[in-house]
Amino acid sequence: MNRRITPKAPRSHPHIRHSHNPTESHPTESESMLHTVSISAARYLKKSFFLIFFGWMFASCSTHTGEAVAGEAEPADRHAREPVAGVSAAINADFPDESSLAAIYELFSEYDREDAPGCAVAVYRDGEMAHSAAFGMANLDYGIPLTDSSRFYMASVSKQVTAAAAALLVVRGELGYDAAVSDYLDDWPEWASEVRVKHLFNHTSGLPDIYDLMDISGISLSNVMDLDDYMALFYRGESLKNRPGTSYSYTNSGYTTLAKLVETVSGKRFSEFVESELLEPLGMTATHFHDDRLRVIPNRVISYAPADDETDEADEVGGADEKPSDAASDAASPAFRQTYLSNFQGVGPGGLYSSLKDWKHWESFWMGDNTLPDDMNELRAMMTRREVVRNDTLAYALGLDVETWQGARMEGHSGSFMGFKTDVRRFPQHGLALLTLCNREDANPGRKNREMAKILLQGVFEAFLAPYQGIYHNEELQVDYELAVEDGSLKLIRRLSPRGVMNEEAHDKWRAGSWDFVFQRDDEGQVTGFLVSTGRAREVEFVRKAP
Repeated sequence: MNRRITPKAPRSHPHIRHSHNPTESHPTESESMLHTVSISAARYLKKSFFLIFFGWMFASCSTHTGEAVAGEAEPADRHAREPVAGVSAAINADFPDESSLAAIYELFSEYDREDAPGCAVAVYRDGEMAHSAAFGMANLDYGIPLTDSSRFYMASVSKQVTAAAAALLVVRGELGYDAAVSDYLDDWPEWASEVRVKHLFNHTSGLPDIYDLMDISGISLSNVMDLDDYMALFYRGESLKNRPGTSYSYTNSGYTTLAKLVETVSGKRFSEFVESELLEPLGMTATHFHDDRLRVIPNRVISYAPADDETDEADEVGGADEKPSDAASDAASPAFRQTYLSNFQGVGPGGLYSSLKDWKHWESFWMGDNTLPDDMNELRAMMTRREVVRNDTLAYALGLDVETWQGARMEGHSGSFMGFKTDVRRFPQHGLALLTLCNREDANPGRKNREMAKILLQGVFEAFLAPYQGIYHNEELQVDYELAVEDGSLKLIRRLSPRGVMNEEAHDKWRAGSWDFVFQRDDEGQVTGFLVSTGRAREVEFVRKAP
């Protein structure tokens, strides 16, 4: 059932659902579930989309303009697209649009089957859904395929929406960002009295994780529990993991508490406040927080894990996906077990359901929809606010990871819960956002999104990486290392070793496997060498050879 896509001739797959033109009227969600694009039409649309899409991409590319000021809202030029010398030429010269499309589809070809769950992926440009495709099945019991209208459990991608709801109250002056949580919750425990609202947003509260407490207490995730039940559970704790504001420690309890604060301050049920004050103004009619297990969810996606995988996945996960593997089973007829929990109705750290199509409105908000009320525009600026902890600026803002990757500003979050794997990555200075939603526990959407970014922003990334290319020599060891740019990545080439991918950790700080590289520059900003540290060797100096 698998179909390999050749680079020269990207073609339509009968198991892949496509969406291309954001200006066309969409069929109803029920029609989308049955819709299949013909091979000839899909081929034409894909080619047309990429010619338009990459033409737009060429015109909008720039490089990272700097980090956020700690503890303050993001600068107004968060989306600034200033031309950079060398970038235009790098991406305009005979760009291979069809091979790029083939490369993206090849990333997901392992999920192109009618007997297995899979992934749905969307590319958004300037807040519009420029392209989407779905691979695999939404429901194995009834043979329902995934589409752009399939509603996934979003896992920890939900956190940015929870943060937005609470931050909206801050913008309106109804909730204090620096206020103590105990100012709003009368039953807030004394042992957590130092926790402030801002600590909940950025995981510096020190609160023990709610799902860990459930596991320790022997409480199943399939138990019927509401928001008050979750709050009551961690109220039983006796101490914090760290003093609030002194250390980053990812905890779902902070976002459970934010949901409770929204309820208390607004006087509305959390899900109702989010829908009326946030989702409806954005036009998101197919997105909701699922705090009622009996609520019908049209086009609901069911989640699965390989039958031989007995992992009991109970944690909401942020940052990179937990498991490195993202390979689909090679079996002719893979076996899966259902991991979906129909009784689960927790909200705050997770609980959001949405689709590729409806998420477009969220990306429109993030890319600067100026038609929104003023408080929504203030909200967007506040969401990327980061604090300083022990002289370091946190990489986590309000429900978002904010970092520099491959020289580009990247914002996003990933999630992992009950077999769903989700990831959104946003490149605001290039007007690009990528969303990959999977309903199989062995998927790695974070890796997929980064690989797609390397394809779509290849010229931008290669222009940024070019100054690091060269031969570097260590005199004492009489050894040369080569750094080369290949496929949008910086590769480390060593004698008798496979090529290693270099990953940027911070400005001029890179990592390849377990090795750390710190690059050195001269007074003119030119790269002159690097110091490499391994587990048992520190700061071994390599000097760049003259070209």
